[in-house]
Amino acid sequence: MGACKCDKVVRVEVSYDKDGLFLGRLADVFGDPTRRKIYRHLRDCDGPRSAAEVAEVFGLHRTVARAHLERLVELGLVATSTRRRAGGGRPAKTYALVDTRLEIMLPPRHYERLARLLLALVDETLEPDIAVTAAATLGRTHGQALATESGNGDGRPVRLSPGAVLDWMELAGYRATLSADGDGVAVIEVQNCVYQELAREYPDVVCAFDRGMLCGLLGVDAAAHSQTHALSAGDSVCRHEFRL
Repeated sequence: MGACKCDKVVRVEVSYDKDGLFLGRLADVFGDPTRRKIYRHLRDCDGPRSAAEVAEVFGLHRTVARAHLERLVELGLVATSTRRRAGGGRPAKTYALVDTRLEIMLPPRHYERLARLLLALVDETLEPDIAVTAAATLGRTHGQALATESGNGDGRPVRLSPGAVLDWMELAGYRATLSADGDGVAVIEVQNCVYQELAREYPDVVCAFDRGMLCGLLGVDAAAHSQTHALSAGDSVCRHEFRL
């Protein structure tokens, strides 16, 4: 799976959509369950897909699949291109998500701005090693709290299974896969970064927080974790290995 760059951010706030036209179009487009599934399918694909390929995945007529795709194009979330056919002839029209992240704030909030200012403060006042260690510790504490919240409700510490962590990650916006090597090692590969804009500016601190959070969710120490690939380093995934 390819990582969505999402270099451009489009924020839809009430003050900029007073008549609600865009939000109305957004609700109309994503109100259809099949269209939502098609959008998620394109999100997880490693390249553009034609209407015929999408139709085959969802058992639709090609014309119906194309209509759904064009609605996503009209909203600006999907872009079109062409692909040469193996046997020649007219190029096939293909569809892929645009490199744009859409944010909807009702009412407007500026959490990312605050997070950036706090990260700048950490960067200016703490030594790099201390900042990374503090971020990892904070992440692990946060992960433990998240795991406890999803437990039996009695407040006792909970250690989530790798599968449960993957479910949580999906709800939190991560695109991730889980595998095991048979020796008690769980491997989680993440294809996108939910902190991408901040991680681009402060990769060491943000990535340390993310690693710590995953350790906290799984209930393992930092020594039980290793990372061989990172999106912040230009790799196609973040690959985390946990010895359970």
